[in-house]
Amino acid sequence: MHNFNRSAGENLRAFILTGLFASLGIVFQRFSISLPLMRIGIGPIPTIVSGMLLGPVFGGITGLLKDVVGFLVAPPASGSFFPPITIIQMLYGILPPLLLPIFRTPVDWIWGRLVDTNAIQRRGLRWLSGLPARLITCYLVVAATQFINGGLLMPAALNLLLDGKIAWSLWLARFTTRIPQQVAFLVGYPLITYVIIEALERVPARGGVVREAVLSRHS
Repeated sequence: MHNFNRSAGENLRAFILTGLFASLGIVFQRFSISLPLMRIGIGPIPTIVSGMLLGPVFGGITGLLKDVVGFLVAPPASGSFFPPITIIQMLYGILPPLLLPIFRTPVDWIWGRLVDTNAIQRRGLRWLSGLPARLITCYLVVAATQFINGGLLMPAALNLLLDGKIAWSLWLARFTTRIPQQVAFLVGYPLITYVIIEALERVPARGGVVREAVLSRHS
């Protein structure tokens, strides 16, 4: 159900959830922790969750609303609206549902064929079998999304915004300085996303909400 081919009630619910996730993203964007070498925030997580639950269309709309409305409410230090950054914010909602089947298939194959808890003798594999396949899939999807958007695309967008051009040396300089921040995001974002999705799974709703994410066929 990752498209507009839904009933009027389902579409209404999806639009309401989109607005809710966008509002949470705007709020989260304003709260961050400044450390000596990096700034830590969780602003993209509601957009990621929206994409995984509602699909790429509503995920992209969530990112668009979050960036545009967030700019109108509290303009950034640059004082100008910059479309490339808006596109990156939209990709936070578009990429997860597109990457989900790509990572889910091999993870399900490993858990279904190789990670057999009854036959595992090696300690490392026993530890691996104790991790839910849903968690592994969620981690790979969210980590890949963050690496593409925050690690690769954002330095290029900042080069355009601040330097007026994209050059390899400028991109590499910004990419390098952002490594500590991105490592923290690659660890934290997937775990927080997984906790949110697992919590939402317990919220009663007609037709379910989280069921649409289908993180894994194996628990």
